[in-house]
Amino acid sequence: MDAQARTAMRRAEEEARASAKPAAEQMPGLSSAEIKRIEALLAPNPADLSKYKDFLNQNRTGIFRLFPQSACDETRVIRLDGECAISVPGGSRYSFQAGSKTPDIHYVDGRLIAKGFFAHHLLSNIGDLPIDSLVPGSTQLSALSEFVPETTYDGARSQSSDIENEIVLGGVKFSNNADLVLDSTYLLRIIAYKSGNNLQRRLAREGLSPNDPVWNFAKLQTDHRLDLTVAFRIIRKDADGNVTVIWKELSRKKPPVITFAENEGMADFNQIAEILK
Repeated sequence: MDAQARTAMRRAEEEARASAKPAAEQMPGLSSAEIKRIEALLAPNPADLSKYKDFLNQNRTGIFRLFPQSACDETRVIRLDGECAISVPGGSRYSFQAGSKTPDIHYVDGRLIAKGFFAHHLLSNIGDLPIDSLVPGSTQLSALSEFVPETTYDGARSQSSDIENEIVLGGVKFSNNADLVLDSTYLLRIIAYKSGNNLQRRLAREGLSPNDPVWNFAKLQTDHRLDLTVAFRIIRKDADGNVTVIWKELSRKKPPVITFAENEGMADFNQIAEILK
C-alpha cells in the first residue's frame, strides 16, 4: 500500500472511530439555510432519477451522491466560509444501514474506503456488470458468502488485518479499500458486530474514564447492527469530483456477537496502528 493510500485509510479510520463517540462530541448543528444548501448539493441529478426509475422502484435500492473528503470536512468544527462555501459536511461518507451511527464507505483521495466501528467490510470492484445480474448463486456472491466471521476479539482482529492486506474468496479479491472507477460495480459485505456484554453494568463502574472505549459500545446499543451485503455502482462523476451511486441490498442476516470477559477491556478490533504499517 503506497503512502497516499495509507493516509486515506488513516483518515477514514479516524472518521469512523470518531463517529462512534458520545453525542456530546458530535459536530455542532447547522442553520436551516445551511441545511437547505447541503440538501440541494446532495440531491441526485434529475436525469439519473429518470434513467434509473425502474431500478429505484425495486425494494431496498437507493441513490446518493458522494463528495471527495476535504479539509473542510476533517475536523469537528464545521467550516462553511471561504473555500468551504461549497463544501458538504458529511458528504464524503455514507451508510447503507438505515439509522446506523457509523458510515460504511468514505470517499478519500480518489479511493473508496470501507471502514466502520466494530465491523468488517469486504469490498471488491467486480467490473462493468449490471447490479441486477448479481443473483443468488452467482460467482461473486457465492465467493463473498464463503467468509465466516470470527466470534472472539483476537479472531476478529486477525481477520481485520487479513482483510486490510486483501483476501481471495472463490477467486475474487476483497479488501476494505478500492480505487473509485466510473461505470464499475462493487460488492460490499458489512459485518457489523454486536456486543454480548451488559454495558449498563460496565458503565456504572466507579472511576470509569470518559475516554474508556465502553462509551463507544454503549452508543451502538441503539444502532441497527446487521451482516449486510450490498452491490453499488458509480453512474456519474461530475467535474468537481462528486460521484453519484446507485445501490441495492442483496442479503441480510443477524450479525455475529463478541462477548468480552468481565475482567477484559472492550476495544474495537480495527486498529489505526495497523493501517500505518
